[in-house]
Amino acid sequence: VGGKSARQSSKGMTPLPGALIASASGAMLTVFMFGWTNGAMNSPALVMRAALGLEHDPVVPERDVVWGWCVSVYCLGGMLACAVSARLADRLGRKRFIVLLNLLFVLGASLQTSAVLFERQQNGSGNVLGVPLTICGRILVGAASGGTTVVVPAYISEIAPEQLRGTLGKTPPPFPPTPLHP
Repeated sequence: VGGKSARQSSKGMTPLPGALIASASGAMLTVFMFGWTNGAMNSPALVMRAALGLEHDPVVPERDVVWGWCVSVYCLGGMLACAVSARLADRLGRKRFIVLLNLLFVLGASLQTSAVLFERQQNGSGNVLGVPLTICGRILVGAASGGTTVVVPAYISEIAPEQLRGTLGKTPPPFPPTPLHP
């Protein structure tokens, strides 16, 4: 009684195994992508609107409506994914589901990036393929973000040692805004 176990350090804390650090860090990178995609439409908005043919024009207010959809479907994707992510993660396994979320982030970002590759129409009506690609990409990254908020904290809590579950499980929520700050 009162002696230190072989697993405790000199300060009385159990050292973190490398596998735990690697797994938790990998899951936190998924949360980082959530933060990145959350703010991805803000700074380059003027350039993106121009590439899609959706510049602000008081005479054509529909452009603002379409741009609003391009931005806000992210929330729709997130909301839908939050509703089903726990069940899917239970079926597939949390680790496999986090890999799937990362693939959704990559696919969604690829769709959004490819949206600007298509030229505007000769009549100046806009980028016909770019807008649907942007909307689909935003839905996918929104879904990946929603799944991330549900599954990553549970995964980190499950892989953490019992004495660190609360601490590590609460790490993801403040992490997403980090990429938003220059």
